[in-house]
Amino acid sequence: VKGLTARGIDDIVATDDLTQGDKFRNRADLKIADYVDADDFYGQFADGAFGKVDAVFHEGACSDTMELDGKYMMDNNYTLSCGLFRACRTRNTRLLYASSAATYGGSDTFSESPEHEKPLNVYGYSQLLFDQPMRRELGARFENAQTQVVGCRYFNVHGPRVQPQAIERAHVRTPR
Repeated sequence: VKGLTARGIDDIVATDDLTQGDKFRNRADLKIADYVDADDFYGQFADGAFGKVDAVFHEGACSDTMELDGKYMMDNNYTLSCGLFRACRTRNTRLLYASSAATYGGSDTFSESPEHEKPLNVYGYSQLLFDQPMRRELGARFENAQTQVVGCRYFNVHGPRVQPQAIERAHVRTPR
């Protein structure tokens, strides 16, 4: 969000789960147009409540590699992301999403091909499962794709404004 506003983009709807209240510090000094709780955003976006949205930056997930509740992890990381992609496709909105190098897990080669994807935990597995339909949906008909999608397999997310296990999402609207 800070990078977007530095580029003059300020019609930003930020979404998050602020159950952990001190996460507000990550954006207290940022200029956003609106804030919507993550639980409410997905349905509202799918229904067109925000008008024309240029891009959705989906950077949120439960990234706890020690999480053993597979149902929770799949609901939060896979099912929710699939629904967001369907909404982006319906609304003709670009999707930029965070995947993870955890998809490689036990592999000694970091190459985006199935033989090198060996997740070691349910987090890596949930991220890999979302990458797979993105390949199917977009890979075979890339030239004819109606929705632009970019997936980034981050190796480490650390730096300014990053809190451990923080779930952050930012969405950009088209100026009216």
